[in-house]
Amino acid sequence: MASVVRGTSLRAGGACVRCRKGKTKCVYENGRAPCRNCAKGMHECYLPSESMAHHHGQSPARPPRPRESLPGERSVSATSDRQPVASGTVLPRSMQSNSEKLNPELVTECERVISKTIPSCVAFHKPSFLQKLKNGSLEASIVNGLLTCAARSSPALIRRYGGQGGASAAAEHFAVKAINIIMQNLDNPSLADIQALCLLIIHEWGNRNAVRAYIYLGQAARMAQMFRIIAVHQNRDDPDQFIKEESFRRTLWLIYVLDCFLTSSPGRQPAVSHHDIKDVPLPCLDMSYNFGTPVYVRTLAGGPPPSLPTPTTPISEVGEFGHIVMATQAWRNVVEMLTTVTSATFSEEDCASLEAGIDSVRNSLPPHFMDNKTRQINLHITMGSGYTYAMLHCLLHCATIMVNRRRLLHLVTTDGFSHETWRMVPHVHLQTVDRVFAAADSVVALLLALESNADKDAVLNFPLVMLFSCFTACSTVAWFSLKGLTPGDLNETAESIVRDGMRFLQDGANIWILAVPWYRHLSVMNKVLRNGDRAHQRTQPEPIVPLMKEDTASQPDNPDSMDYERPQSANAQEQTDGRGSEPPRKSGFTTINGGSVGVSPPATASPPPGQTKAESPAPSSSGQPAESAPAAGNDMTAAELCVAFERQLLELDDLAAFMGGGV
Repeated sequence: MASVVRGTSLRAGGACVRCRKGKTKCVYENGRAPCRNCAKGMHECYLPSESMAHHHGQSPARPPRPRESLPGERSVSATSDRQPVASGTVLPRSMQSNSEKLNPELVTECERVISKTIPSCVAFHKPSFLQKLKNGSLEASIVNGLLTCAARSSPALIRRYGGQGGASAAAEHFAVKAINIIMQNLDNPSLADIQALCLLIIHEWGNRNAVRAYIYLGQAARMAQMFRIIAVHQNRDDPDQFIKEESFRRTLWLIYVLDCFLTSSPGRQPAVSHHDIKDVPLPCLDMSYNFGTPVYVRTLAGGPPPSLPTPTTPISEVGEFGHIVMATQAWRNVVEMLTTVTSATFSEEDCASLEAGIDSVRNSLPPHFMDNKTRQINLHITMGSGYTYAMLHCLLHCATIMVNRRRLLHLVTTDGFSHETWRMVPHVHLQTVDRVFAAADSVVALLLALESNADKDAVLNFPLVMLFSCFTACSTVAWFSLKGLTPGDLNETAESIVRDGMRFLQDGANIWILAVPWYRHLSVMNKVLRNGDRAHQRTQPEPIVPLMKEDTASQPDNPDSMDYERPQSANAQEQTDGRGSEPPRKSGFTTINGGSVGVSPPATASPPPGQTKAESPAPSSSGQPAESAPAAGNDMTAAELCVAFERQLLELDDLAAFMGGGV
């Protein structure tokens, strides 16, 4: 350990601060710190002349200790372009940015992510981002964060960095670099570091690393709070002050949106409190933000912003990203009802109030953001805001489906329900079915419009929220058909919705590991649905199960989470376990969250001996699975599948799967 040499072992005026306060003799061994008293008590030893430096940093007598690597901490791959930084070494931000040399291909990938207005990038100031990106001054953390997003939809990056792992492995290559840089700058976080961490939250969430995504979310919230404290003391005369303040507000709202999605369970505490956002204005119009025109926007609660100079100062309208924040709040209110209301406490008034809140958000949208399906979204796709428009309405439609599905779930799980009763119910229940079908059809129409206008040289990559909205819409429509709740004139519509949704989820499962159980669950429902109506079955090949090797690798504690069948043992005597009069157990059904559940016996019953889970289909040499979509079991009926699905909805299994599965 380095030490400070002092003139004499004992001299007047040379006592350290602690000995001065204690009025004790200060004796240095060989004239070097620490003194005997400080060494005995293991205290810091510094002179009065060193006290100022001690309070503002490390004492000269105690040089900084290098930070030891934590167990299991990820480090930069040895094959990466940037060499790993030694532990405890913090490079200046300019050196970090310059150390990551971007070739034209990587710059183009970053520009594509920013210019296409993927919802996670609406918090970025595009003009300054693109300018810094081209001149090489953009911070390395956000560059690698953007490349993490780009790698999931870029065939070139997937081939170069993905290998056998595909899109997830390619994204992980850049995510490792980004998190290392963020951790190095943890003592002095920048806004770019916080924004990059938000992109990494989405990356880990999509990889079903729910715990890591939740921890990153809390870290991003704390970094934003610290950055907010530091920003208060900045120069207010900066001509770009509005852009800086709006960039921070948008980043804070992005954290809030992710917080609503990842803390949907009662067991997860929100990272952003009401106090953090109650006085924060909603994001303004993108045009005002891009041109740096100062405006004042209302808060989420509807009140004026605290920075409003006078009561007569005009308040600008809420921007595109602000509407997404409002839609997210309406979606979260629905989720809160689902997680707190039981069958005994269910109230129709609560559902009506939530649906009124959803309609209020819809009615507050400007005319060009109203949902006119194909015509309107095509206009936004041309303007570069197609994904923003689609995500906004997918959130509202998903919330509408969940509210009305909960209504019908309460009805069909009530004792005494029968289809004869359903046919004689008041007209209000048929209106509920119509609202669900209209919302489901709108979700699929939005995704079809984005698909038809997608870049031909890029992989179509829908955000996780849009894929979950698609799964919610298709699984609900399939459940209606299996349950016999679908009117006769909507059977073809239901078949078309499920067919398109299967295709979107299949493509999404090749990009996001999180979507794999959604796709396989819908595959089972679709197979049972088609088996129940062979006369109208289409003669087309069944969809192929996506190859996701890393899915089971990401869940070491649940290796069989993707299996959908538990085949019957060849020995009937073993199946019945000596109970010859008991019927054999039906095939198991994998839950939306990835676990397995039987549909015939009670949940507390133990599985019969000799019953084992079937292994997942092995991939062929061409990289595709040798088998088609997972079967539901020849002995599984539509009624049994409905019972299993209804129990999963009551147990909130779909929300657990949305948050990352298994948590």
